[in-house]
This record gives sequence, structure tokens and C-alpha cells, in this order.
Amino acid sequence: MGMIKTLKFGGTSVGSAANMRRVADIVVSEGARLTVLSAMSGTTDALVRISGAARGGDRETVRETVEMLREKYSTCIDELLGDCRPAARDRMEETLALIANETFTYRGEVSDKLILAQGELLTSAIFCFHMQELGYRAVLLTSPEFMHTDPEGKPDTGRLSGELTRLVTQTDAEIYYIAQGFICTDAAGQVSNLGRGGSDYSAALMGVAIGSDEVQIWTDIDGMHNNDPRVVERTFPIRRMSFDEAAELAYFGAKILHPATIQPCKEAGINVRLKNSMEPQAEGTLISDAEDNAMDFHAIAAKDGITVVRIASARMLMAYGFLRKVFEVFEKYRTPVDMITTSEVEVSLTIDSTCHLDEIIRELSPFGTVEVERDNTIVCIVGCIDYQHVGLAARIFDGVREVPLKMISYGANHRSMAILVATEHKKQTLQALNDRLFDSGCCR
Repeated sequence: MGMIKTLKFGGTSVGSAANMRRVADIVVSEGARLTVLSAMSGTTDALVRISGAARGGDRETVRETVEMLREKYSTCIDELLGDCRPAARDRMEETLALIANETFTYRGEVSDKLILAQGELLTSAIFCFHMQELGYRAVLLTSPEFMHTDPEGKPDTGRLSGELTRLVTQTDAEIYYIAQGFICTDAAGQVSNLGRGGSDYSAALMGVAIGSDEVQIWTDIDGMHNNDPRVVERTFPIRRMSFDEAAELAYFGAKILHPATIQPCKEAGINVRLKNSMEPQAEGTLISDAEDNAMDFHAIAAKDGITVVRIASARMLMAYGFLRKVFEVFEKYRTPVDMITTSEVEVSLTIDSTCHLDEIIRELSPFGTVEVERDNTIVCIVGCIDYQHVGLAARIFDGVREVPLKMISYGANHRSMAILVATEHKKQTLQALNDRLFDSGCCR
């Protein structure tokens, strides 16, 4: 039996009939046991718009957006399919009727998540019809039947493994299984999702569940780049990197990979490969447990939408228990902290979620003076930045000598250094670091 592979394709990769044909070729050439699909590009945004319009009673926007989706999917079906076209059109009309019914009998969050799930379900059905028309044995799975989450929204991996291995036949490599990323069933038994970008995470969990040798994430870019190519000139793809480096970059803003994707694969010892569906022959990026011990900077990522919270209090001086009380407030409101710096009388920390900021400020106020600064960006430099190798930090700071720095974080491990800048300085910071730390055009 050959390598067991799980492949995941993003919305752009399945965004048209031509792209779906390309994906089918990749699935067959790679011998994918399980293929996990996002919704066609633009679909989820349209479904979010429909849910918002339903909440506000705006039936005209609902109607117009449903018609836009009908045209989008009809075009794809007509260009992609032959004999299966009537069945695919029926499936599309059933989906659109469900969406319309849910919006006109709007029931709040339950309807929202049920509506959002329809993009993945319809896209995967159309793709499965295409694979069958090509003469392959393609089986369509329904992810909410085996992807379940607990009351805290965490996937039930034990149940996933048991139910998915029962569905995916290990002994018959001629069957191509098709599933949906992103969507699941919550603890209350309702259709839900793993959050925006959760298709990568779905694929990682499913790949581990069926015992894959490799999980491949296919997007529209040639692997992980050393910097954000949308913002910075002269970036290059990184050919190999460790799980820990990839996790740091994903968490701190590398858009090609969902932050939660790496951990399940790392724990199971399954390699992750990032590939470009528009250029399947390109090498992409291989993420594995191999360590690169070179004294080097490997990549830079930036995370926007960061808010700084500063608490100043003379009571911190020579006191114990103060930080515990501060962090208990953030724990209470389930708000993660990214960066933290402290002095004798002040603690500064950053958050990327402001859903409960007003409540957090109210509960922190008795501790001292609280200040809030919005519109910031964390820039994370990843590599082997060991404190014993003198001069590495100096190169970083030399690169940003023209940029006002608000916070600096280093020391938790030797893999990264994070700096906080106002978002207006993001592009300048990324380009300056790129020019100072990397030789242009050099693939690593």
C-alpha cells in the first residue's frame, strides 16, 4: 500500500470549473485518500452577508445574494459537468432553498452556522460529481457526521478517529473520499464550524485520524514565504522548516496556514506540505520535525488588529500575586494574551480580541491606571535566534532603527523575537527587516 495522503484545497483552488479540473488532476496524481475542500471563493463572505441581512430583516439583500450564488454555482456546474449536471443543479436548488428558508424563519446563531456550512457542502458535492464523471470511485462524506466539538468548541479527536476510520476504507486505495473543511457538529448537536480558516485545521485532524503519512495544504501561493509577498518586495519561498517555526509564523499572521493546523500533525509525526494548486509542479514548503540549527533568520510574519492594555500601579512594587489577579481577568473573559512586558510598577500586554474589552477594563481599573492603545501590529522574526549567538538582536534592531518600537518580547524560546509597532509602520517595518536580514531571491 502506498503513502496515505490527505489533501486540503482552499476556496481559490476550487473557485471555478477550470480550477476544479486542476484540483481533480492533482488529487489523482497524488493518490489522495481523503480530499478536504473549502467553499468556492467568495461563498462564505456571501453567506455571512445573507445572515447579517436576515438579522436585520433585509429580505432584498438576502434575495439578491442568493441569486448571485445561484448564478455563480450554475456557471460552474454548466462548465464542469455533463451527465451529472441535472443532479448537481438539484443539489444546488435544495441548498439555496434551505438558505432562503433559514433566513426567512431566522432563529439566531443556529441559523447563522447552518447557513455558513452550505458553501462547503455544495462545493464538495459538485466536485464529487466531477470525479465520478471522470470515471473514478469518489465517495462524498459529510463532515458534521464525524467532526464533533465539545462544549468549549474543541474537536473530539477520539470520536473523529473512530467514526472516520469506519467510513474511510483503508484497504481500497482506488476510492477517493471527499469531505468538507471548516464545518462540524457542536456539543448541542447543531451544525457549527471551527472558525474562519478552520479548513486547514479540519484537514490536519482528519489526516491524523486516518493515519496519513502526509497532509498537504493547497492554496494559490508557492509555499510559505520568508515575508508577506502582498506587502513586501523581494520575498522568496522557504523549502523546509520545522513544526515549531511554522507554528510561530502561522500564529503571528502567516496567512497561508491556520495556526491550529501544525499541532495535531506534529504530535502524530505527520509531515505537512504546502503547495500551489495553480502551479502543481512548484516545490512548495515541507514542514517536518527536522530541526535546522543554522544560525539564521528564516521568516517574518505580521499580525494586525492588536490592542495594547497597560496597567500602572505602585502596588506592583515588591508585591506578589499582582500578575495572577491581572491574568485572571483575561481568563474570565476568555481573551488570550500575545505579548507581555513588565517593569516594577507597570505591566503591558497585547490582545487581538476586543469583544470583552470594556468589561476587562472595568475589572482592571481597581488595580491601577489602565491605558488602551489600538491599531497595532505584532511583527515576529522566526529562526534560530539563540542568546549565545551575539549580534543577532543587533541586526534586527539595526533593521528597524527608523521605526518607533512599542514593545519587545524575547526569551520564551530561541526561535523568535516579537516587536510591536503601530500598524501605520507595518509595511516600513516588514520591508526594512526583509532588506536587512535576508539575501534577496534566496530560497531556504
